[in-house]
Amino acid sequence: MRILVAEDEPGSRHRLHATLVAWGYEVTSVADGAEALRALERPDAPSLVILDWSMPDVDGLEVCRALRASPADDAHDAEHAAHYVYAILLTANDRHEDVLEGFAAGADDYITKPFNANELKARVRTGARIVELQRQLIAAREQLREKAMHDPLTGLLNRGAFFEMFEKEVSRARRHRSPLTLMIADLDYFKRINDRYGHVAGDEVLRETARRLRSSLRATDAVGRYGGEEFVALGVGCGIDEGLKMAERFRQAVGAHPVETPAGPIQVTTSVGVAAIADMAESIQVFKDADEALYRAKFAGRNKIEASARAAA
Repeated sequence: MRILVAEDEPGSRHRLHATLVAWGYEVTSVADGAEALRALERPDAPSLVILDWSMPDVDGLEVCRALRASPADDAHDAEHAAHYVYAILLTANDRHEDVLEGFAAGADDYITKPFNANELKARVRTGARIVELQRQLIAAREQLREKAMHDPLTGLLNRGAFFEMFEKEVSRARRHRSPLTLMIADLDYFKRINDRYGHVAGDEVLRETARRLRSSLRATDAVGRYGGEEFVALGVGCGIDEGLKMAERFRQAVGAHPVETPAGPIQVTTSVGVAAIADMAESIQVFKDADEALYRAKFAGRNKIEASARAAA
């Protein structure tokens, strides 16, 4: 646990610092609220802060209010919520109304000055437990979220999560006026693979196809399992020409060498349809365009790539 101490009185600040270090905490000390805010804005900010109520320029209450007004206190933002800062006010004001004012400002706990070492240890331990429990809860929530977003067999985005990602990328592309290209791929004669080699071998083919798809694309491209033996990828910042190159890399990767399965090696090929989004306001049309291009690739003999007729025009 890393702790920040913000106290303008040198003697009290040094005593706090030395006491916390002796208990095994990593401590940073500052002399005013402005310095505390700067320290708390850093990516490696401490998770617990002890704030003197009365400090020049920016006092402890103002630091608490700033903390609770920042994105770091947004429980819906997992990345920032994981950095919630537990705030303990250090104050000579122990009147009931003053304590309530401190809590209203966003403090989690308070200690009266001059502080008692045993009380300080107990309150810091409580804060550390709460911070750690929150981290565990957020980690568990994120694990559930990841499971809900990904296909359990291939590890790719599932259909719903891909559409969610698609909408976000369309919004970003609209703002930045950048292109997007969609690719829909279908494994050729996959039903024959299941019928001849069994579903265990078929599952291995799907897993390996997903791995080859990921490895043939950039980290910025969204990749998902569209359903059954169909895969989908969104080329971020790609026009139709780049999208066709992306599809060709994938087609070659799939057919480059057989997939090793429990039933033996299986040669696999894929057909791919590619379409670019011509109008971000009608972005959903790109799925129909790519699907029609995929149909033409299959009709032309499979193991081929076709661009949408709209792109060709």
